[in-house]
Amino acid sequence: MNRKHLSYLFLTVATLFLAAVIFYHGHGHAIPKLHIAKLEKKKTKAHSDTISVCLFYHAADYFVYQGSVIGFQYDILKQLEKDFQRPVDITIESDPDKMFVTALSNQYDIVCFDFDETNYVPFYVSVSEPIAYTYPVLIMRKKDASSDTLPHIVNTSAKYYNKLDFNSLEDPSSWKVQHNPDLAIEDLMEMLVDKQIDYAVCNYNVAITLMPFYTQLTIGPRIGENFPRKWILNLHNKNLNDSINHWLSEFKETNKYQSLCSKYLSPHSYVISRSFGKSRNNTSQYDAVLKKASSRYGFDWRLISSIIYQESRFIPDLIGFGGSYGIMQMMPVTCERYGITDSSTVEEQIWAGAKYISFLCNIFRDKVDTADLYYFVAGAYNSGPGHILDAIALCEKYGEDSTHWPKVSEYLILKSHKEYYQDPVVKCGYYPGKHTVNYVDEVMTRYNGFSITKEE
Repeated sequence: MNRKHLSYLFLTVATLFLAAVIFYHGHGHAIPKLHIAKLEKKKTKAHSDTISVCLFYHAADYFVYQGSVIGFQYDILKQLEKDFQRPVDITIESDPDKMFVTALSNQYDIVCFDFDETNYVPFYVSVSEPIAYTYPVLIMRKKDASSDTLPHIVNTSAKYYNKLDFNSLEDPSSWKVQHNPDLAIEDLMEMLVDKQIDYAVCNYNVAITLMPFYTQLTIGPRIGENFPRKWILNLHNKNLNDSINHWLSEFKETNKYQSLCSKYLSPHSYVISRSFGKSRNNTSQYDAVLKKASSRYGFDWRLISSIIYQESRFIPDLIGFGGSYGIMQMMPVTCERYGITDSSTVEEQIWAGAKYISFLCNIFRDKVDTADLYYFVAGAYNSGPGHILDAIALCEKYGEDSTHWPKVSEYLILKSHKEYYQDPVVKCGYYPGKHTVNYVDEVMTRYNGFSITKEE
């Protein structure tokens, strides 16, 4: 065999070997889809690390329980955040019309909203693997569960698309559907209680969550097939969408997922039975004075409620770190300024706390975006206003947006580094800001939950 033939043979063997290596690494050791998003994020700027989510509020998926935000979809999203090692920024929306527009806008990475995907071509909508399955049921009053008036009118809430089947009911042709595009299922429940209507339709998962609110009502027969609940995904995020779908497929096989189903989607759920009832719109026994004091000083009573829960869990005589005292956990110097002593009543503490929160609102009102004001106020309540003002000054020095909390919070965290806390624009020195950023996140997550679940 001459040298030329040997060269061809070597080239052929090398090519086959290389092809085998590529095949082996491309199939035997393929990069798991879960990690695609992680690889993708390393190539992008830091701000794109966040997975943005818009979550439609209803009782099964998002509510406030003993001061903490929980819910079936909310907990799934928090697990996704943990597994992806990427922050998930959740916006809550309770208007179905706005959610419908949002679902088609590709504004968020994930939109958690049930709608009929069959009416929309994939050009507009990309959907996830199912997160769960449910089915439509009748809701009616207990004592007069049926009406002799014909036809039987079944009311559906806004944007309820799923097909209904009355063939399992007596005289199926007597059942007619009345769509209510401006009403939520909770509105229909109230109308049932008030005997304005006789029947409503609701998906089973939501129905079992709402029943403890409405003890006069009961869940009636099933009137439709199972249908999947899916997330709407951003069309422009193919790799991220692949990762999300792969993760959902695997997560639904875990004990954690089964635990969430038992926790939220079972009629015997401990969380549901304990979290709902006659005090639906109350946060504590002090709501009357909280509303009066916050109204006097011009801010939302649900903000002070969330702060108090974070500070003291509504324990009136609590002594905290550094001598902070009482239900508002104000520091001694602040207590002295507002006339609070260890003999002050809970009502006096609340009035003093409301006055202090009003003071903080006035500091930041002209400096920050209105939508972010309470974030700054919550941060200042925890750290003192000086450190927040320092973070604003640093933000401005480095040409960043100092009117919104997300960017200011980054500089608040940086105040634990010498380079930043010794900067000439900093007046209050060193501060470990990460604790305050976490504090604000917890207070505002709870406040946003109260804003939807508690009357203003």
